[in-house]
Amino acid sequence: MAGRSRIFVFATLTVFFALILDSGDSVKSSDEFKSSHNKSLLESTFNVLEASHAFTDVAWRVIPTVVSIHSTLVVRTRDLWRQRLGGSDINEFFGDNYYNNHPLPREFRQRGSGSGIIVSKDGHILTNVHVVENAEFIEVTLSDRRTFQAEIVGVDPLTEVAIIKIDADKLPVAELGNSESCRIGEWVLAVGNPLELNSTITAGIISAMGRDINIIRDTYGVENFIQTDAAINPGNSGGALVNLKGEVVGINTAIATENGFNQGYGFAIPINLAKEIMDDLIQKGRVIRGYLGVSMQDINEKKARALGLLSPKGVFIDALSEGGPALLAGLREKDVLIKIDEQEVNNANIVQSIITQKNPGDLLELTVIRKRRPIKLTVSLGERKQSIQVTSVLKQKKNYENGGLRVESINGDVAKDLGIDRDYGVIVTGLERFSPAYEAGIQLHDVILEIGERKVLSVDIFLSELMKFQKSEVVIMKLLRGDTTFHAFMEVMM
Repeated sequence: MAGRSRIFVFATLTVFFALILDSGDSVKSSDEFKSSHNKSLLESTFNVLEASHAFTDVAWRVIPTVVSIHSTLVVRTRDLWRQRLGGSDINEFFGDNYYNNHPLPREFRQRGSGSGIIVSKDGHILTNVHVVENAEFIEVTLSDRRTFQAEIVGVDPLTEVAIIKIDADKLPVAELGNSESCRIGEWVLAVGNPLELNSTITAGIISAMGRDINIIRDTYGVENFIQTDAAINPGNSGGALVNLKGEVVGINTAIATENGFNQGYGFAIPINLAKEIMDDLIQKGRVIRGYLGVSMQDINEKKARALGLLSPKGVFIDALSEGGPALLAGLREKDVLIKIDEQEVNNANIVQSIITQKNPGDLLELTVIRKRRPIKLTVSLGERKQSIQVTSVLKQKKNYENGGLRVESINGDVAKDLGIDRDYGVIVTGLERFSPAYEAGIQLHDVILEIGERKVLSVDIFLSELMKFQKSEVVIMKLLRGDTTFHAFMEVMM
């Protein structure tokens, strides 16, 4: 620190003496300095404003193409326990017939939320698997607040890419960019619905490329994430990571955190990978994957020394599948794969990502190091027998009788017990969980005073008025809770 202080002082004194020796031009130099400073400040201000305008332009272009997704998931108690017990069945863990002899619910429903990206004018939406998997029904809300029920077109758990569809047309479509052109340090914006805060945009940079964070629990899982410090939180999943051209370069998918919320480490699926999966799901109804037939290990410094490499690079070929394309092409165990075509590969997840984006029958040139010598091989990719079959499944809401409500007339005793001073209305005495009435916020012992434009004078009047509404129409009801009246909006699903 002392050395640095001396240098700073010396430099200051040098400047001071130079000004004294040149005192005749001091006024002129001062004016020139002010003029130059003002010009520099003005240019900097314009640069900041231009950057701000770029962010604003991107926001207004992208927001209409990103949707909010709400799903109701069916969670089976037995499956949940198996997950919590590390794969063991509940009977195996606690003893025979434990599950059958204890009053555990067979299943329950769980609400989830996420985001999605509109990729076609007729309603195809790109999102994450975990946003929609096991969903009993899916609801999509556009940026203009219109709401649609969605169907699952297909999911690919090995990449976390899913496609859903809504019955709509002339929708704004996101512009999909080229994730291979992304650079570390590049500005990006994350667009989505974190914590159910619709149409939220956060800014940051690309912090790293090619991240493998081990969230896909499958040998053939493909993890090649873009890392960003743009704030990503629960609800951002499936949303867009866009560059300053307004192009989608990634699908926001995960965060690294110790508290469940953003700590500056977010991860997005590269859009080039997502596009390949998306096209297969939409056009072919299944995911078609290229197959190389190898098991691999990343190479660290210790492995590099054992293999005689000058530095840790490439991917170690650990094993080959019997009769697989790699073995037939001449690849051998202990080879070090360093290039696919002309692209260098230094991580197993990068190899997986490249192969996933290729089709069966594609020819690839592999460059490997074998016993410290480079060798080139040509391989014709096969097709994975485990290619995931997907079908279009429409997740319909259950038809709840009378919207999930059971009502009774208000008699004197009931009115007295509940402190109701009304001579009309019906009281809610039954309510099914997750029904349209439940979703509308109606509770047990609420009093329904009006339905539509009609006063409710009896149970028969209430039911007859309810029957006039068609499926998917929304009925407005006026209710009394305690001494407060309010209106509920219930979607008719009969």
